[in-house]
Formats: sequence, C-alpha cells, structure tokens
Amino acid sequence: MQCKGNDQVKKTAYLLLWVLVLLLTACSSWLSASPSQGRLVNVGGYEMYLHCMGTGTPTVIMEAGLNDVAETWSLVQPEVAGFTRACSYDRAGLGKSDLGPEPRDSYQIVRELHILLTNAGIEGPYVLVGHSLGGMYMRLFADYYQEEVVGLVLVDSAHIDDSERCAAVLPPESPNESESLRSIREWLANPPTFPELPEQLFEPGSLGDMPLVVLSVPHQKRAKDLPAWFSDALDEIWVDLQKEWAQISTRSNHIFAYESGHFIQQDQPDLVIDAILQVIEKARRDLK
Repeated sequence: MQCKGNDQVKKTAYLLLWVLVLLLTACSSWLSASPSQGRLVNVGGYEMYLHCMGTGTPTVIMEAGLNDVAETWSLVQPEVAGFTRACSYDRAGLGKSDLGPEPRDSYQIVRELHILLTNAGIEGPYVLVGHSLGGMYMRLFADYYQEEVVGLVLVDSAHIDDSERCAAVLPPESPNESESLRSIREWLANPPTFPELPEQLFEPGSLGDMPLVVLSVPHQKRAKDLPAWFSDALDEIWVDLQKEWAQISTRSNHIFAYESGHFIQQDQPDLVIDAILQVIEKARRDLK
C-alpha cells in the first residue's frame, strides 16, 4: 500500500512538472513575439523605442503611418522575422519614444531613424517598408542613405501631390453638404505639407533599378454620406498616384489589395509579407 501510494504521488508530481514546462514554453514563445520585447535606445539626449526580431540580412525596417506606432506591424513582423531580421520602431514623440527636437520635418525623422539603428548596432543593408506617410519617409531615407538601402516596399503610401489633386475636385461649398464632406474640406484647407521633400524623389526612374513593390488599395473605405462621384474621383486620384509611385524604379511590381482598407498590414497581412519577401529575394540576388 505504501509503495502504491508513493507511485501515485510521483505520478502526480511528474504530471504537474510537465504542465509547468508546457506553460513556461508557451509563455516564452508569447514573450518572444510580443512587441513589448523591444528596447529604448539613446539617440542623443532622448530615447526611442526599437523592436527587432529574427536574424539575417538584409534587415527589414518598418515605418508606420501618421501618428501610428510599431504595433501596426504586429501581424507582419513575426512572419518576416522567420526569414531575416525585422525591425519596427516608434518615431520620437509617439508610443514608447521620448519627444524629439524641433523642427519635426522629414529630414529630422529619417536622421533620427538612422541614429537609432546605428546606436542599436543594427547594420545594413536595409529593405525599407513604409505605410501611408511612412512611405514618404522611407523614400527619403532611401535617397539620403542610398548606399545602405537595397529595396523598398510602399504600403498604400501617401504622396506629396495627394492634397493638391484632391482639393481640385472638391465640389462648391454648400450649406447642405454632409458632415463628412465638410470634414474633408476642412482637412484640405490646411493639409500637412512637406516643402523639404525634393520633387525628384517622386520622379519616374528616380530610384534606379532598386527592387520595389507598391501595394495599393484601389477603393478606400469612406463615409457613406459622401457623394458617390466624389468618392470615385478620390479613388481615381489615389490610384494614379500609386501608379506614379510604381514608376520610380525600373524594377517594380504594383499589387492592388482589393479586400483591404488603408491598413493593408492589418486587413491583408499576407500581401505585405509576400511583398517584403519578394524584395528580400531580389536584394539577396543583387548582393551576391
């Protein structure tokens, strides 16, 4: 009886130990994939948040859109990290990063990113990925640090001419116009401007033959109280600008995301992952 009782105790202890091992393994896997595993890096008197996963080259650098943070890439980054090192970050003043010095123009943004990568020991070559406004920042980075960049992915990227072209198709103001149309009118009356960005960044062939994938949403999700013709006109302008983006490299691929809103990385992450892997593959061939 005593031996039988001891055996039962041992079996229970082994079972509990096995459950504990499984729990620790699960927690370890979850933590390794969690954005909270990033770190703060000193960039000259203030700190910025950087989150890198995986190993390999080229390193993929992911830039979020207007007022957005590293977490926007949470469905993309872990998958890309299975093939190479993948990094996302919070721009100064956003998310976990400290406020940075003024002026907050595009050159300051890309210089801070370069200092962040240098101080963190994240060496190039880089494949850059930019969503929305982040696309313009990544295009500038590719020009400013062109010797370190081997590929570019633009995810429904903003374009410097967007506001001007959209303003040109605004209907005459009416006291009965919808709230959504009024909001767009107010936005276009004082849109963000980027006078520091040289026009040459947007010219055909300006990126040479660097591998480029442009991901675009042809039909944006907009308020239903907008006039249908106006929504269609905005979509047409957006698609035209995306086509212009695709012309900046002689080696580009333009892919439309028909089942996404503006945040393709969240609505159709596989499209973004595949686009990044396309560019990585071409860049690796070029580096041989």
